[in-house]
Amino acid sequence: MTLHLNASDSVSHKILSFLESLTKQGESIEIIDDSIYKFEKAGILKGLEQVENGDISSSDELIKELNK
Repeated sequence: MTLHLNASDSVSHKILSFLESLTKQGESIEIIDDSIYKFEKAGILKGLEQVENGDISSSDELIKELNK
């Protein structure tokens, strides 16, 4: 399940405290704040644009570039 939440600071702190208590009980929870969501969305949109423009690279080319 994905949940997008818009809440006051006090409510946000209560929710985050509750979620933290669940992780201490062994539950699996991933929290993505708005800034990370926007960053990831921008990366995905840029990637889709590159694919549409044929600007793609092989895995080997990417690894070479990352190892520079």
